[in-house]
Amino acid sequence: MTFKKTLAALVVATMLATLIAFTGTRSNVGAQGAAAPNLEGSWEVTVMPNGGDPIVDLATFTSGGGIINSDPDPALSTGHGTWVRIGGDKFGVTFIHLLPGGDRVKVRAITQLDQQSNTFSGPFQTDIIIGGNVVQTFCGTVQARRIRVETPVCP
Repeated sequence: MTFKKTLAALVVATMLATLIAFTGTRSNVGAQGAAAPNLEGSWEVTVMPNGGDPIVDLATFTSGGGIINSDPDPALSTGHGTWVRIGGDKFGVTFIHLLPGGDRVKVRAITQLDQQSNTFSGPFQTDIIIGGNVVQTFCGTVQARRIRVETPVCP
């Protein structure tokens, strides 16, 4: 393994340890019934637009109701937004990506957690907003799985 790969692996491990330290195990507690299940944590999200190819995003939901979303499209900024419980294991999510020139992509979704709080799914709507006007809307579904800490297998 090269020095760069070793350094990258170390950085990722440090980031994961920091994430665990700050978020604790609240999502696991929710799965055991001591607290309501929640979206807190980081997720790998597969976006399936109606009639389009799947796209894989990354999303982090904060304990204060914030969301940070990364999309592989280099024309989009990191997405920022909010989430709220709308009942039981259902959550409303809205976030915005900026486009070059200040235009926006607004994403809205309703997600439902599974019983173990390890996956969620639901419908979404995305609006392309140019000059303050919605010029295109598309819909589809999302499926996500929680990113879990994994131990390395290398010696």
